[in-house]
Amino acid sequence: MNRRNFLRSVCIGASASFLSGCGGSLLTENNRKPNVLLIITDDQGYADVSAYAHSSPDVATPNIDRLAHQGVRFTQAYVTGPACSPSRAGLNTGRCQQRWGMWGWSKPLPKDEKTLAEYLKNAGYTTGKFGKSDFGQNYHRKDVREYPMNHGFDEFLGFSAHAHDYFHLSEKIEKAAPDPNGASASLGPLFHNNSKKSFEKGYTTEIFTDYAIDFIKRQREKPFFACVSYNSVHALVHLVPERYLERFGAKKVPLYDPEDGRYYTYYDRYGHGKADVDDETYRRWCLANMACMDDNIGRLLDTLEELNLEEDTFVVFMPDNGGAPARETGSVNRPLKSTKYSLFEGGIRIPIIMRYPGKAAKGKVCRNVVSTLDILPTFLAAAGHEKIQGKPLDGKNLLPMLKQPEKIRKRSPLFWHFGDQFAVRDGDWKLVKARLFTKDIISGRKQPLPEKPQLFNLKNDIGETNDLADKHPEIVQKMMKQHQNWVKEIRSS
Repeated sequence: MNRRNFLRSVCIGASASFLSGCGGSLLTENNRKPNVLLIITDDQGYADVSAYAHSSPDVATPNIDRLAHQGVRFTQAYVTGPACSPSRAGLNTGRCQQRWGMWGWSKPLPKDEKTLAEYLKNAGYTTGKFGKSDFGQNYHRKDVREYPMNHGFDEFLGFSAHAHDYFHLSEKIEKAAPDPNGASASLGPLFHNNSKKSFEKGYTTEIFTDYAIDFIKRQREKPFFACVSYNSVHALVHLVPERYLERFGAKKVPLYDPEDGRYYTYYDRYGHGKADVDDETYRRWCLANMACMDDNIGRLLDTLEELNLEEDTFVVFMPDNGGAPARETGSVNRPLKSTKYSLFEGGIRIPIIMRYPGKAAKGKVCRNVVSTLDILPTFLAAAGHEKIQGKPLDGKNLLPMLKQPEKIRKRSPLFWHFGDQFAVRDGDWKLVKARLFTKDIISGRKQPLPEKPQLFNLKNDIGETNDLADKHPEIVQKMMKQHQNWVKEIRSS
């Protein structure tokens, strides 16, 4: 008899009356708070998870699919912003990032905005973050609120910026490059807790997984929160171990060489669509990059199984926003319209998968509208800390929905604001004033903003192709008022 089954046989009788009193929603079968594993990918497309019916025919993500087959996959899940910084700010606080003035890309994280890691740490969890940390401000610094060790994490291995080179992780390359510390075009040693660690060899996706696995092994006897935030498949998507390039017949590109000049010039060439490379090449790079990431997600799941922690761990998988334009990463968002940076569906609708053994349905699809604002209150409810002190959260607990994913639940309107774009979703209706991003970020930014907002019925028109604003002026007026009231409420708060 393994450890999990032994503990289950000992505890099940003693705890039955307690579990029935709380609806069985707080503790695992081993009568302990559940571990929490949050897996975040970067710029992965809506169609780039093969467990979904709408997935691109060329994509295979067998390990992410394992979660889907064992849990609940959401088809109408949204982030709070169409780019990494605002999206992660909303996710990590459970509150609309506009509440502290983050109406576009960035705004410093206030000290009085409590984070998911802080909540779970206060609930008795040991917390670790591995990978990307990005709140849009104060990059490459340890003495700021945005640094993971300063907002609730006990351990951190990763970088603080939009992006980081996948291979160049050494002190030597940092000293040789004229510009090692850009917001996106950054390279050199990774942060490790309160210092930096140089890697002469290695690949970020595999290194982040290695450190996360080590953390899980060391903390397996008590509740832990592990956030694994890959920079895959963010630009520079062509940087992949050679064995994956060979698998997909993808072109190999030389790594950056400081003798060739600034690192940003190299990043701009391949990350902003300026290289003489076609769409198919970017797609092959994306598939290779994603395959490596999926293999490493498999390593995380295998570790939980090997340590008999599978039944004790609440796992959530999510990308941070919609897939980036084709000449940036090669992601695919079909059947959605547009990409990252846009408030059309392609920029904000994502695949979310939740596996919570014994508390969530198995292998089910949930078509309810949900938001990444809901992840924080859901984790807190699972940890037995549903009631919080301080500022109210904007998300809601999804545990009842995980138990009955097929039950349709009405959602109050969701709101987005990003620069001069805005959107409202109320039921099947979406009112949106947004830019269209197509092949690459450079040409996409030149797209004009429509003079008037557009109205779509997403139940009948997921691709936002049929503007119904002229046919339903009363709905446009109602939803404009909803947006105005939301802006007023947000600003007053």
